[in-house]
Amino acid sequence: MTPFSERRPDDATIQWLGHADPLEVGTASGWARSPEAAAVIRKILEAEGPPVESVTAPRARRARPLMLAAALLIVGAGVAGAGALLGRPAPEGVRHDLAGVDQGMPADLRFDPDTRNARLVASADGAQLYAAALAVGGACTEIVDLDGRPAGAVCARQSELDAMPISVTVPFVDPITFDSPIVVGGRVNAPGATSLESVYEDGVRQALTLEAGGYYVFAVPADHLTSAHRHGFALVAWGADGTQLATANVPATDFADPEVRDAKEPIFVSTISTHRDYTLVLGIEGSVNVSGARSLDLKYPDETVVHVPLDADGNYRYLLPGARRDDLAMTPGFLIARDAAGNELARRPVASVAYWRAQG
Repeated sequence: MTPFSERRPDDATIQWLGHADPLEVGTASGWARSPEAAAVIRKILEAEGPPVESVTAPRARRARPLMLAAALLIVGAGVAGAGALLGRPAPEGVRHDLAGVDQGMPADLRFDPDTRNARLVASADGAQLYAAALAVGGACTEIVDLDGRPAGAVCARQSELDAMPISVTVPFVDPITFDSPIVVGGRVNAPGATSLESVYEDGVRQALTLEAGGYYVFAVPADHLTSAHRHGFALVAWGADGTQLATANVPATDFADPEVRDAKEPIFVSTISTHRDYTLVLGIEGSVNVSGARSLDLKYPDETVVHVPLDADGNYRYLLPGARRDDLAMTPGFLIARDAAGNELARRPVASVAYWRAQG
């Protein structure tokens, strides 16, 4: 994405910040944020001056066999439509997204996708999948959805792909309903796979097109949308001799409101980071939801402890002193919730976006 300047951001930038989650860069990714996030970002930007954004750290609810990819809506990207020939160069909107995965990251954590040679690697049902190779092995991919919008780049190094027989990305845009289209894309990494199919809860099987390199993309048929949302479905890769080589489960859609999901965590935390440098943490914000909590401490990696004020509803927002903004760069600290007697009730790691990227 285009680096921010010190000028007041425009509405398009604010909308991007409201929906983007820079943590979601792995092949298995996270959840799109609600529209209210844009209003929060606007308030932060206008109140604090320097461009910042709220970035949600990995959460317990993301510990699932497969997770859904956050969708970045790039207005007016004008990407390829149906019928595009495989191998054609990626349009500018897609290359821009692919290049954006490294912005703000230190050199040793960058993916460095070859965006100049990004190509269309799969096309079906009105959706497209583009890929850009990584110099160290692996690839970044991006789905263009049924409305022609880039849905957010995801990347994986070769070592990660080798450990993932079928990589899967499922982009969604809030609000999600049982009628929301489901577009799935990714790559079959299991050696020897020659075909792929989806298997729905009622046992119906859908043959999918497996392109060169193992790439695939497809849209769930309308008559199975409700079932796919309610129950999820499976992907099965087969060898030429009919041997089942690999499976992946696409989970049921989580329709819970993001705030409801966040409130289920003992300590919910988002980091406030500058888009220019994701090793920095400018501040933290969130809520303490564990019963009986009366105070919150931030413990830095050097064991220094500071008190983080809570409001009557358990919400907090704390800006780190300038000298402390790189303390959480590559080593996490901890938020610790305590009761009235000072007993620990819950703790949660907190670190920079760059740290979570390094964890894969």
